[in-house]
Amino acid sequence: MNFSNLFKRITQQESSAKKPGAQQQSHQHEIENAILVLAAEVIRCNRNYNEATQQIIHQFISTQFGERGIKQRLSAIDDHLFTGTEPFTKIACKALVMLTTVESRITVVRFLFAVAAADDFVNAKEQRCIHRIAGYLKINEAEFKKVKEDFLNQNNPFGILEIEIGATFAEVKSAYRKMILKHHPDKRTEEVTQQEAEKTFREIQQAFEKIKEIMSERE
Repeated sequence: MNFSNLFKRITQQESSAKKPGAQQQSHQHEIENAILVLAAEVIRCNRNYNEATQQIIHQFISTQFGERGIKQRLSAIDDHLFTGTEPFTKIACKALVMLTTVESRITVVRFLFAVAAADDFVNAKEQRCIHRIAGYLKINEAEFKKVKEDFLNQNNPFGILEIEIGATFAEVKSAYRKMILKHHPDKRTEEVTQQEAEKTFREIQQAFEKIKEIMSERE
């Protein structure tokens, strides 16, 4: 998953320097800490800090802030999960509002959706949590709704099969068969590469298996 760069308040002198200035380093440290607080807040919704979640966070933080000392830096997640994040959530959001652009804060919200989805799909409690954080980040409802819909359409197994979450298993099977026939790699058009077609086909199969899991847990 690709994420755009976050930083706004870098002077011309700092951005052209070979090494970041003291002010830039301070801002980066504040931004990184704030993001880790918000990630921990989302994880605490179901307390499932698994390997997939760790990989998403590692990828985002290393892309934005570098690999150096990342293991120690990411240990802050464990601290926040143990002590709780509520006292720090608004403070973290306030720091991000001061130090980053709206576009960057939208990127943070996309990242939080990725964190929520890493262990399964984004459940209602996680959606409410991210919605609350987006409000603290001064992201308006229209922007939040767009990010949410874009993410869920791409990552929700029901969305991948183009059905509603409340669909019956018979409707799920019917949608799955249609999607498998429609997107079979042997039926790809010239505009779609073999690799892209196979990726889409796997996603459809994985979505069907995930929905079967979800439905079996409901019984």
